[in-house]
Amino acid sequence: MEMDKQGHRIGIFGGCFDPIHIGHLIIAEAARQQCCLENVIFVPSGRPPHRDMPVASAIHRFEMTNLSIKDNPFFTISDTEIKRDGISYSFDTLMFFKKQMPGEFFIIVGWDTFSILPSWYRAGEIVKETSFIVAPRISEKNINIDFPFPVKFQMLDIPRIEISSTIIRNRLKANQSIRYLVPDGVFYYIQKENLYVS
Repeated sequence: MEMDKQGHRIGIFGGCFDPIHIGHLIIAEAARQQCCLENVIFVPSGRPPHRDMPVASAIHRFEMTNLSIKDNPFFTISDTEIKRDGISYSFDTLMFFKKQMPGEFFIIVGWDTFSILPSWYRAGEIVKETSFIVAPRISEKNINIDFPFPVKFQMLDIPRIEISSTIIRNRLKANQSIRYLVPDGVFYYIQKENLYVS
């Protein structure tokens, strides 16, 4: 993945995407538009540091993510974390992309994950290398947080949609519809591969 000019503003959007859903896509598009990003790179995680192992395999999660973004020319996908041995640390991913291409990088993240930033691997180094684009999941009155280091971040202005991958998996186990909660391609892929039903 190479770029032939300087000054790109690039968003890195990592996550389990187990499965990816419309909430993820709303966040990515809002980040692209509100923060003037030229590209948002979706990075399905291999072995996340702060979560249990994903339910679906890396191959399934990568394919569902790819199906979700293939029609958006501003979205791309990377398999760097699912190909990497060990835990998928954001620091390693950020450094990988900084070596691969020129530009200014932004990590796109939900508030819940952002709020535990001090516990991230090499967090003090990450905040020197990047800015954060944060999707709110709680009321604005609770966004003040006292980090032990300076952090550059911008909160997104997005609709608050109460949807999560866990909700989707639970609905599938209960034989309830997930249509319109995920893109059509993901909906049909989950059906075809019989995912999340056991």
